[in-house]
Amino acid sequence: MNRITSTEALEISMEIGRILLQNGSTANRVELMMCKVCSIFGYPETEAYVTPTGIFLTVSDGKEIFTTSIKRIENRQTDLGKITKISHLVYDMERQYCKEGVCYWNADKFREELKHIENEKTWPDWFKILCGGLTSGCFCLLFGGSWLEFAVAYAVGVLVSLSLKLLGNLKLNNFLLHILGAALIVVFAKVLDIWVPYIKLDNIIIGGIMLLVPGLSFVNAIRDTMSGDLVSGTARGVEAIFLAIAIAAGSGIMLKLFELWGM
Repeated sequence: MNRITSTEALEISMEIGRILLQNGSTANRVELMMCKVCSIFGYPETEAYVTPTGIFLTVSDGKEIFTTSIKRIENRQTDLGKITKISHLVYDMERQYCKEGVCYWNADKFREELKHIENEKTWPDWFKILCGGLTSGCFCLLFGGSWLEFAVAYAVGVLVSLSLKLLGNLKLNNFLLHILGAALIVVFAKVLDIWVPYIKLDNIIIGGIMLLVPGLSFVNAIRDTMSGDLVSGTARGVEAIFLAIAIAAGSGIMLKLFELWGM
């Protein structure tokens, strides 16, 4: 049996909050999870405040000592699998690993489990790229495209997903990444239009753009606002609007350039 200190509880809770926030969780859920973890470790007097770009957490040992930590969040993505695994870990901590502030695992064991969750890859990159193509193709069909256009949209989706994967290694910000992604969708669609006759580029481009649409950001903005996290909700909403503008700008500029070139 191990007693987790307030400093260790703070560190583990912050790591759980960071993983949740970086993988698409709402601010309200992150706050609840961090406070719950501290309570499981025997520190119910905990205050958490989360924004899309930062986590603030204060833990009290029940006496006069307060420990506070701040962590800045720079990179965010969408991985609901990691959110689910963290939720299962917290549930197991409450039901199995800890009883009345005393745990069967020590702090190092919890850190090791969190590191395993963060580094684990649920699906290989090649599978994600192929699924990106399938997503683009299916949206093309949804908007009235033919099966031939589905095949072209699939190829565009694969090429764009691969390009975004490579561009992600350059550490570009999301706004610039979405502009380049939208521009590449138009480029790939126009190039394939030269080789494949009798296709409508509208359905193909729309299918490719759906890969970039910040749907989860819009949903999380609404959820945060309805939960009372007005700062987080507003920030996520503004971010989603700017990403939508980036998509429109990238695709619109490239379409205009092709028009000027007579293509």
